[in-house]
Amino acid sequence: MAVASDKRAAEAGAHDLSAALRLAGLALKKRKERGSWVVPRVLISGYYGFGNCGDEAMLLAIITQLRNALPEVDIVVLSARPADTAQNFGVKAVPRRHLASVWRELCRADLLLSGGGSLFQDVTSRGNVLYYALLVLGAKLLGKKVCLYGQGIGPLSRFFSRWLVKQVVRLADLVTLRDEDSALELERLGVRRPLYVTADPVLALEMGGKKEQGREILRQAGVGEGKILGISLRPWPRVEEAREAVADLARHLREEGWQVVLVPFHPDDIQILSPLREKIEGAVLLSSGLSFQEAVGVLSHLTCAVGMRLHFLIFAAMAGVPGVGLSYDPKVDRFMNQVGLPSLPLAPLSAEELLRAVKGLLAEEEEVRLWLRQRVAELSQRAALDARLVARLLTSDKGKGEKHP
Repeated sequence: MAVASDKRAAEAGAHDLSAALRLAGLALKKRKERGSWVVPRVLISGYYGFGNCGDEAMLLAIITQLRNALPEVDIVVLSARPADTAQNFGVKAVPRRHLASVWRELCRADLLLSGGGSLFQDVTSRGNVLYYALLVLGAKLLGKKVCLYGQGIGPLSRFFSRWLVKQVVRLADLVTLRDEDSALELERLGVRRPLYVTADPVLALEMGGKKEQGREILRQAGVGEGKILGISLRPWPRVEEAREAVADLARHLREEGWQVVLVPFHPDDIQILSPLREKIEGAVLLSSGLSFQEAVGVLSHLTCAVGMRLHFLIFAAMAGVPGVGLSYDPKVDRFMNQVGLPSLPLAPLSAEELLRAVKGLLAEEEEVRLWLRQRVAELSQRAALDARLVARLLTSDKGKGEKHP
């Protein structure tokens, strides 16, 4: 189950970075002692303010880690709902589509932090790559530093998208990627530059103290003690076919005494999960809008997780819960490979194949949970490196990283 080569790469990468990061800490200390330290201003760009639990958790992780590495950092976030973002995260936020506000903040910033997540892909929207690339180009025109932070690269189906991403990555002062496949994707694009492979930023968040909160949410929804199957589906082509297989799995486990909880990570997920609830007697559909703390608390009580949403699967792994990914995007396969768990194609998906994967995990449940605790701890350490590398970039004129492990 363990991905030995990936584990060795993680250990080697952490070792290679440690000396540089210690030097960054010394440089920061010396600048403060000389009185030359100016509070850095970081502008964060990503898919924030859209009500996606996973993306909001990513923003929380980035802000938390930046403040750990640079306690005095001044943070501004580009958001679809700036008032909500400002209130929820204690930062300044401006509308991501208001050009005057965006340009003003770029002018004021020391660093544009683009991330995390799969920002540079052209599957969900043709405009994604262009929007995020224009921000990077604008920052470089103004002479600002740029960090691509915890990025997952691709899929990139169009020639223009591939060309644009190649130019953006070349321009960035620092590039950190959340998985090795993203580095390979850049190599296929012809990118030859230093970069770091770390992990999804969310993996650096602390898990403690959330289990009771999750238990209370489940209790109020009518979910008691015992075995619980958690399910996450999202709108996507052919998801209705996969929904039938998931319903068969859930009904089978219900006959064995399991409870079934449907967990939306975005308001749009309700349109897929509501019909699924009708197919499973006694299934519970939670309300959308769960915070990171609430979602992690709920998922910590699951016996098994089956889902499409990447951060549903990440949260489950962080809680030590065995899971099966339903892959609609390479990012799902990439993460499940990182943690040594099965990932099945969304379509075609058979109930027998899904049941076999779940039963296989449950047959080794204790071993799987132990492995997940160990693997997530390793990935958490790697995810925490991102912000420390940003601190190094902001305290040194040498922003380029080392070659990825």
